[in-house]
Amino acid sequence: MSRKVYMSFLGLGQYDQEKKKYGYRETVYELDGRRSDPTCFVQVAEQMLLGWDRFDVLYIIATSASRDMHFDALCRELEREDCRGDVELIVLDEDMSNAGQWRWFEEIFRVVRDGDELCIDLTHGYRSVPVVFSTAINFLQKTRNIRLAHVFYGAYEKDRKLAPLVDMRSFFDINIWADAVTRLTRDADARGLAEAAATTNRHQFVELSDREFTTACTQVTRRIINVDVNNVAGDVARLLDCIKKLDCANSPATVMLLEMVREKFSRLAGPAAANPDKTGYSVEYFRCQLDLAELLLGHGLLMQAFTVMREWLSSLVMLHFEQQESMKAKKRRKRIERYGSVFFNMLRHAEEKWNFEGSEEQQQRVEPFYRELKSAGILEPVLGVEPLLAHELSAYRNGFDHAWLGKAGMKDDLEQKGQYFHKTLREVLQRLERCGRYGHCNSSI
Repeated sequence: MSRKVYMSFLGLGQYDQEKKKYGYRETVYELDGRRSDPTCFVQVAEQMLLGWDRFDVLYIIATSASRDMHFDALCRELEREDCRGDVELIVLDEDMSNAGQWRWFEEIFRVVRDGDELCIDLTHGYRSVPVVFSTAINFLQKTRNIRLAHVFYGAYEKDRKLAPLVDMRSFFDINIWADAVTRLTRDADARGLAEAAATTNRHQFVELSDREFTTACTQVTRRIINVDVNNVAGDVARLLDCIKKLDCANSPATVMLLEMVREKFSRLAGPAAANPDKTGYSVEYFRCQLDLAELLLGHGLLMQAFTVMREWLSSLVMLHFEQQESMKAKKRRKRIERYGSVFFNMLRHAEEKWNFEGSEEQQQRVEPFYRELKSAGILEPVLGVEPLLAHELSAYRNGFDHAWLGKAGMKDDLEQKGQYFHKTLREVLQRLERCGRYGHCNSSI
């Protein structure tokens, strides 16, 4: 069962020169326009303002000195006001060594349970305790299913009758959003955005919590992870349009996070963004696909990257048909299904080993295009190597297809081979561009 947990540090207070002792002075605290009764303890003021029955347990963290000076007085005042939560004391030693501060961290971590809703007060943190508290909060947000409701700081000043209570939760929430956006841009995983929206203050991060934005991110990553190559670019374009519409001029941190997203995916939504079902295959389209393969390799999504590169070679044959006839989407799909594998097998095997028995008609339609590209030197990067690049790429992709159950098992050089295949296909693309017959690539390669 989840608990509502309050956690606060009880310090020594200020030193009174006249009385020659430490203590707290009575003050009034204010939160969102509401004021507490005068009290010496910020913990009491926060219970007044949030509700005496708000919390199931109140953890008061103290040193032995602050416990002896103030804990009993704090408990009496809480009892007098009929505070309903159980009050539990956690005593920290004053060991300022690295090992001692780790014990503080572990004490905080020990009492927090999975599913707790936390309200933390940092007003009277002792020495480096606020740093330890802050680290513990971030750690708990990542390792326990907690909800951070508030992180208060009572801005008390001597001789000031009214002290504002400042909720600093958003400074912790921004780390959740930073992790979520990093997860999106590094791993093509949008799930962190939904998790952040569910556990942080949506009003503070309204742009990042925007449903259209999070939905667009999810759709883009689904396209990428599932290698929906012809629809990635369109969804990326919609995501970038969504980012443009977000009004976040007053939040530099939000601007920075959105810029991370824009920079990561914008290459997939340039001139090559068109779906070939609608606009046909061109050099621009093939550049876009290699940009996608590069992104997948960067994310470590090797199986998907190898798939894109294998289909990239097969799809080159569509440049031939785009020159010959006007096609609609259905006809294009039929062409790639009927002729793509034949063209790939021409690249996969030496000519003296070609065997297209049963596919003679497809061979006759495709071979002139193969000869054309070969004579122009466009295929030299993939045909002038041993083993043939298409043969090696196919072998690696088949390994993924069959879960590496073959005798040799998984290859040890997947990342290196992925980069090699990608670099070689870039060279083919450059030669296509220089040829100038199959569309113009406006972006540099």
